[in-house]
Amino acid sequence: MTLTNNYLRRYTDLPALIHMLQTSNITFLDPSSWDDKNDAYFMSLYKEKKRLATLLAICCSQETETYHHWRVFSNGPSGVCVSFHRERLVDALEANKPVRSGEVRYLKN
Repeated sequence: MTLTNNYLRRYTDLPALIHMLQTSNITFLDPSSWDDKNDAYFMSLYKEKKRLATLLAICCSQETETYHHWRVFSNGPSGVCVSFHRERLVDALEANKPVRSGEVRYLKN
């Protein structure tokens, strides 16, 4: 599949995919459960600053796949990659307030 900015990739595992297909829902996770403790830390700061009782998130990528995507997000041999039409997914998410979506820009040294 050719990757363009028209698609977002969600790396996950087979049980999550089966759940997604059966329920037509995407599971958002508590960032404190993430392997990436740097992202989890800054999400906890955001949650605290905004005084939120709950903060859940999903991560998608518009970039070409990397070892990191498969290793961190897809949980070994049961890993899958689901491609979403970007505009349709964003529209569906933003129709469910207070869900927000947007790009994350990582700072580089």
